[in-house]
Amino acid sequence: MLVKSSEKVQSLEPANTAKSSGVVTSSKDSANNLWKNKIVAKQEQVQVLTHWSIRGTLSQELAKAEQSEATIRSLYAGLERLAKQLNTQAANSKPQAMQQRSISSQVASLQSSANKKGSGLDSQLMLTDPTRPITRKLNANIDLISTRPHEENIHLMMGRSGKSLNLTLPANQDERANFNAVQSAFSQHQISVELSRENRLLFSAQKENSGPLLEPWIMSGQGVRVAAGNPISLQLSEISNPLNELADVANKNASVQEHRDQIQAAQRHLKANLIKVQAKRQQLLAQLQQLDTASSLGNSEQLTTVSSNAKQQMMSSGANSVSVIMAQANVTRNMVQYSLN
Repeated sequence: MLVKSSEKVQSLEPANTAKSSGVVTSSKDSANNLWKNKIVAKQEQVQVLTHWSIRGTLSQELAKAEQSEATIRSLYAGLERLAKQLNTQAANSKPQAMQQRSISSQVASLQSSANKKGSGLDSQLMLTDPTRPITRKLNANIDLISTRPHEENIHLMMGRSGKSLNLTLPANQDERANFNAVQSAFSQHQISVELSRENRLLFSAQKENSGPLLEPWIMSGQGVRVAAGNPISLQLSEISNPLNELADVANKNASVQEHRDQIQAAQRHLKANLIKVQAKRQQLLAQLQQLDTASSLGNSEQLTTVSSNAKQQMMSSGANSVSVIMAQANVTRNMVQYSLN
């Protein structure tokens, strides 16, 4: 029996349809795979770039920490040489004129090294840290905390910032209560207040809130702290570092013992900051090692986690706090002593 032409065409349609469907499906799969491969490639590229960006930042911070450490050791050694020169003299004597000039010259050289660009130290001989609060001290002639027999009403206008505060100190109120009142009043402007070893008021604020500390204040009010109620202009000053204080001692031709005391104070300050610098260096080295380990193992998930943690620590304002650094680095006093010898 002959098959009709129409029947032949009909018998071929299912086969053609199956082939066509297979081609379309294959094309879609190919397109999807290509799209997925592009996404994966982009993700890998982002991970690699992020890794190198974080690594570059950590390496830069490590170089700064190493420079800070080198500067501190150099300053400490210079102070040690100066101390040995004074050890042969009686404590109550004064350096001779020629020796005095030599001491002043050596201290000036140490100051120059500390202040040199790239020393890695800030004005307080500490590891440079942009997140550290700005601190200024009040003139020693202005007393806001001692007990007075009369009630005090004080108004402070803080420079061009437009910020001001009113302070009421009751008669016969003790120094602790007066200090607490001062702290409370300034805290409203995100300014913290502390007392120095010399019993002077220190005002600190983060950079974004530090404007009022950098301009003159106008103090007015009623009471003996503001004589006759006349407005008084106050200028906060920067805290002097131990090297600057040593220079003051040298310039006034103080006794040998005063020189020794200030040299020891400067060395204690440098030792304390060396601990922080070495702790910071160890922290950075540990983060770099974690990054490199994750990268060498090809563990993208771990690499992302480590990079994210490192970035978060670098951006955190508390990342450079002493407690955090000390806890992470576990630096010992013996290591510091060994580094200075």
